[in-house]
Order: sequence, then C-alpha cells, then structure tokens
Amino acid sequence: MTAPNASALIGAAVTIGVLDAMWLTLRYNYHNDLFYKVQQNTLSPRIIPALLIYILIPVAVFLYAIKDAYSMKDAAFKGAVIGFILYGFYDLTNYATLLNYTLEMTLTDIAWGTTVCTAGAAAGYMFYSR
Repeated sequence: MTAPNASALIGAAVTIGVLDAMWLTLRYNYHNDLFYKVQQNTLSPRIIPALLIYILIPVAVFLYAIKDAYSMKDAAFKGAVIGFILYGFYDLTNYATLLNYTLEMTLTDIAWGTTVCTAGAAAGYMFYSR
C-alpha cells in the first residue's frame, strides 16, 4: 500500500473510530437499555469482532468511496452510500430478527452510519492523492 493510500485509510479509520466512540459514549444508556431488552443482559461486546468491524468499515470506505473519487464531495457522497448500505444491512437484519430491536434504533443507527461514513470518506480523501 502506498503512503497516500495508507494515509487515507488511517484518516478514515481515525475519523470513524473517534466519532463512533463519541456517539457510543453519549448514547451508552440508550444502547445498554435496548440490548438488555433484546438479550436479557447488559451490553458487553466481544472485543475481537468489534475490532474487526473498525477495520472493515474504513477499508470499505477507502475502497468504494475514497480510492476512485474525483473530489471530496464525491468521496463524501460515496461514503454516505456505503454507510447507508452497511448500517442498513446490520440494523434491518436486527429489526427483522430481534423481537425487541426498535424501529427508532434501526432508523437512528442507519442515519448515524451514513453520517460517520460520510465524515470518514471526506477525512480520508483529504490525505489521498493519486
């Protein structure tokens, strides 16, 4: 991987990671209450799969939003599409299969995924040059 590619990927990953950490911290009680209703236990994520998510999302944002973008606006738009699709699959699957997973959580999280991937793509694009 070339230096601009690595910088773009790292820029996207850091942006997504920091924003998501802030979001999850601010909404911890909401998420914890929801997951208690869904699984009858408190929220206790598995670390390895969680880390893999924070590798895979920035990789997808880099490959499909940043790498072939012709401007920051284009990268941001493509990042929004990637976020909408990724978070849509996750949240709609949860809503379809988990009895107590709410429509509010589904729509809020899809909107958040769209937002965070948009920001990650725009930030990553700032570090990317061909």
